[in-house]
Amino acid sequence: MHIETSLPILLAAGREESLRPLLIQLVVIILAARAGAAVARWLRQPSVVGEIVAGLLLGPSVFGAFFPDLFAAVFRGGAGGGELEAALTGFSQVGLILLLFLIGVEFDFSHIRRQGRVAAAVSLAGIIVPFTLGVGLAGLMASRLEPLGAVGGIDTRAFALFLGTAMSITAIPILGRILIEMGLQHTSLGATVIAAAACDDAVGWTLLAAVSALAVGRFEIAGVAGMIAATVLFAAAMLGIVRPLLLPRLERAVGADGKLPLGALSIVLAILLAAAYVTSRIGIFAIFGGFLLGAALSGSPRVREAFAAQFSDLVTVFFLPIFFTFTGLRTNIGSLGSLEAWGWCAAVLAVAVAGKWGGCGLAARLSGIPAGEAACVGVLMNTRALMELIVINVGLDLGVVPQSVYCMLVLMAIATTLMATPLATRLLRGSPYAATLASRGFLRG
Repeated sequence: MHIETSLPILLAAGREESLRPLLIQLVVIILAARAGAAVARWLRQPSVVGEIVAGLLLGPSVFGAFFPDLFAAVFRGGAGGGELEAALTGFSQVGLILLLFLIGVEFDFSHIRRQGRVAAAVSLAGIIVPFTLGVGLAGLMASRLEPLGAVGGIDTRAFALFLGTAMSITAIPILGRILIEMGLQHTSLGATVIAAAACDDAVGWTLLAAVSALAVGRFEIAGVAGMIAATVLFAAAMLGIVRPLLLPRLERAVGADGKLPLGALSIVLAILLAAAYVTSRIGIFAIFGGFLLGAALSGSPRVREAFAAQFSDLVTVFFLPIFFTFTGLRTNIGSLGSLEAWGWCAAVLAVAVAGKWGGCGLAARLSGIPAGEAACVGVLMNTRALMELIVINVGLDLGVVPQSVYCMLVLMAIATTLMATPLATRLLRGSPYAATLASRGFLRG
């Protein structure tokens, strides 16, 4: 009798014991993210920049290097280290699915229609120039991948396509936040940048899906063709079946408080997770299912605001810091342990900046935008941040980039985002936008 009554208690205690390290990790991650966001705002940077840097600092590059015992105690968790890593991985992936869904829902195709020629020119340059330069850089790096720490054979074709795609990404959520904080979201400059970035991201995600299919299919024509066909059919089902059946019902379901009832929200979540499962089975990663469903449900301000009200805070405060820490735990600056590696890191940053800032800025100037504003367009399009981190994590999971190149791309994503606001502010000094920037505290005098 005593054994029977005490056994459930012992089992419960065992489960609690395995939970406690995860709870400690989550407390550390959330507080570090909030502290990073506060520092970033003080430095007039978007909050997400501070959150990204906080995640990087929690990894082996800083926390693990200076406090190895404490780092091991928090993030390794002893014998349960593998289980804790799996839990963080699961949280980060679910968070990305929700984030990509929100990005898809908020995708505004009207920006593309309104801005027309200028946005199209900037977007086209923002894809072609960085992609070409990225593929060229990959060709130079290919013979040095093994000295840079590549384990096993990396398909140089997949590496080249992936690096070109990584160079082509613009982080439209962060870009939108920067424009709002600078007060430029309703100006012609802001509309042009957002429209071009929207086109870039649409093309960039398509490229990433195609590269993923090629890498998973090992460039076998039949396998790749099957994956692409399945993806196209799934996207068509989202737009042709799910959208007309679900969107009108969601619009009617939004209450007076601007929120969806729990029943409707449950159905959307179930469809979202099912869509993620389908794209994962296709072979192009679960996050694409989230984006495709979100894009299929875009275009309704009521629905968009309802999803933002009910999802955004949880994703921002809980799931994204976990993803940033997950990225930080995979980033080890120690992998850049030679002068050659740091030289390639500088080359990655130079190519990234030249491709976006140079390509988009030149296209804007040739479209008739004044020189300073055209350069500002290039600088803002060079913002990569969160979107780049998602892309490069996909590349690492696919096995098409070695750890050292992953680290280079993380540093590039942070650097190109950090430079955006101060450079844009400087370039717009003396422009018609200077008064707005001064009223927001970005310019003095």
